[in-house]
Amino acid sequence: MAWLPRAGHDKLRLPVPIVPMTLALGLILLSAVVHAIVNILTKRADDKYAMRLLIGVFSAIFVTPALFFVPLPRGEAVWLLGGTAFVHAIYELLLVRSYESAAFSAVYPVARGTGPLFTAIGAILFLGEHAPLTEIIGILMVCGGVITIGLSHRASDGIGKGLAYALGTGFTIGCYTLIDASGVRAVPEPLTYVLWFFVAHGFCVLVTAPGIRGRAVVREARRQWRLGLLLGALSITTYGSAMLAYRFGATAELAALRETSVLFGTALAMTFLGEPMTLRRWIAAGVIAAGAILLQAG
Repeated sequence: MAWLPRAGHDKLRLPVPIVPMTLALGLILLSAVVHAIVNILTKRADDKYAMRLLIGVFSAIFVTPALFFVPLPRGEAVWLLGGTAFVHAIYELLLVRSYESAAFSAVYPVARGTGPLFTAIGAILFLGEHAPLTEIIGILMVCGGVITIGLSHRASDGIGKGLAYALGTGFTIGCYTLIDASGVRAVPEPLTYVLWFFVAHGFCVLVTAPGIRGRAVVREARRQWRLGLLLGALSITTYGSAMLAYRFGATAELAALRETSVLFGTALAMTFLGEPMTLRRWIAAGVIAAGAILLQAG
């Protein structure tokens, strides 16, 4: 792993590379846990698209006071913010459509599992990142495990349409991960990009959601605003942590590790949605955990 020092280096220099990577790992695992909570609560919402609208708007409102304490984004960062807001608007729609079509424990793993595959390919092609064989195997294990959990639901109602939307969601996850990893590295102060991301995202969703769903989505948003407040705050925690982690670590590796959120999401689905966990799904969950460990052993 590029962040770890080689044998023989001066011991006084060890904390320099280790601390950023340790911070990145802590941030990405925090992101994974909170991400699962946000999505399971979104699945339970009466109108899921209205809830995603509320998340975008409230997260933008929450970060607005902090904008006065960070520099304005400039140059490349502005274009990246515009790009990620557009991709996130498509992501929100595909995510909700997948939730409306099939079981959470089916579509969520497929969406999250294919995302790192697209991220890894893009990181190699566009960001010039290279990973050793052990990390590549770890990424494939994490992705394969989460996809297996999703495909184990293939006999469920609406699974075909749900998986199609989930695959589209995974592609948008790969796209916005690459954009945001580039954006948070393109500014001198990472919080500049992180905070302005939530503003750009909130504005884009506020404009596109009524255009896609009409006034009905606004009426439902007004009815569910209390849960939207909570999820807006949690959204800042989950994706803000992820973007800060990308500042310090390899994009593909951290994106795959974030998909351990599937483990937390599956447990929550069993507890709160009453969705069963078969032996095959438990084995797949073990593969995810093993892949996450292998990622850090590389």
